[in-house]
Amino acid sequence: MEISEIKRIVELIKKVNCENLALISEVAKEMGAKKTALMQFVEDNPKLFKIDTYYTYTKRDRKVKGLAISKVYLTPEENPDTEEWMEKMRKAWENKIHVGEQTYYGYHEYFCIPEDGEKEGQYRNTPEKIKFLEEKGIIKKVSGGYGGFSDYYRTEYYPYNNEVQKALEDIGWTTDFDVNERSA
Repeated sequence: MEISEIKRIVELIKKVNCENLALISEVAKEMGAKKTALMQFVEDNPKLFKIDTYYTYTKRDRKVKGLAISKVYLTPEENPDTEEWMEKMRKAWENKIHVGEQTYYGYHEYFCIPEDGEKEGQYRNTPEKIKFLEEKGIIKKVSGGYGGFSDYYRTEYYPYNNEVQKALEDIGWTTDFDVNERSA
């Protein structure tokens, strides 16, 4: 079995059925293979598939229709749930910083370098990167806020401006900031 052929068939079945899933039994039938053979291939290559249970619903209950494929990846590096993907992202973001924008009801307030959450914090704006940039004097946390009279929010953040951009460039770092994209 070829992963590219499985991916093609899964995408076509999802499109034809107007669903986000393709039943393993339906994919196997379309490929002219046994569903157990396809299931074994899926189990042997877990990093290439995202599997879910397919349910049908009636007014009274839900019924399990079968195991289904929701996503097929050609390589483990494409699957965000694998260590290979995480390693690829760490390399891509090695000397790069994410720039965020704080808005208030759709209006720009300020640009900042956010401290990333759990997943992105492993490769994007990692605690180590933030600490390094602070120690170098490139970024400094400030207190501020945004909003209106009845809903003003106090925050602490690392502002992103031309001086920070220049200092990052001086040490050979880049950002994902695109002024044209932000003003669209």
